[in-house]
Amino acid sequence: MRFAITVLLIVLFLLGLVYTGAELYFSALRERSEYSWLEHIMRFTHIVFTLPLLLVPILQFSPRLRSARPGLHRKLGRIYLVSTILAAIGALYLGFNFEQPGRRVPLVLFSLLWIYFGAAAWQTARNRNFFAHSKFVARSYSIALAFVLVRILGQLEPALFAWIPEPEVRGVTREWLAFLVPLLFVEAVMSWIPSMKSHRKLAPT
Repeated sequence: MRFAITVLLIVLFLLGLVYTGAELYFSALRERSEYSWLEHIMRFTHIVFTLPLLLVPILQFSPRLRSARPGLHRKLGRIYLVSTILAAIGALYLGFNFEQPGRRVPLVLFSLLWIYFGAAAWQTARNRNFFAHSKFVARSYSIALAFVLVRILGQLEPALFAWIPEPEVRGVTREWLAFLVPLLFVEAVMSWIPSMKSHRKLAPT
């Protein structure tokens, strides 16, 4: 199971690397005159700081690393959480100013959730509540994945959403799915499925 999770994390990171690189390339070559300098800064902030969020979990979710190198785990955790906050701030600004009004709501909502999950992960670690800390890190990771998934769905949009004729409605649908599917999957694995498992009651002694 752990091997499968590691392989999945590596695949997700490689996909994220490809799409992040493509976004950086696009941002570097796009016409400057139609966007303000602040929007360019926020776009690069969001893209650049999303990349560590796709790489670091490959190491952070390793129990062996946590037990063998706790100092490294803490340093990588700080990098991860700082990157989360900065990437989320960039996404929040872009969400408020997105060209298509219908896509602003999911972008802003999940950017705020991203900031909250990062801040909650930081606070629970300071309180040494590592059980809750790991869950908030996983939730923040699901939001980071959503920004990759939304680009993948964009490539597949004509085939996946051919039944939706309006381009803007397809974009809004893709935005919501990209954010909700990873988050719901993480919640199901962490909470819903374990809570449905039966537990034997101990006989009174």
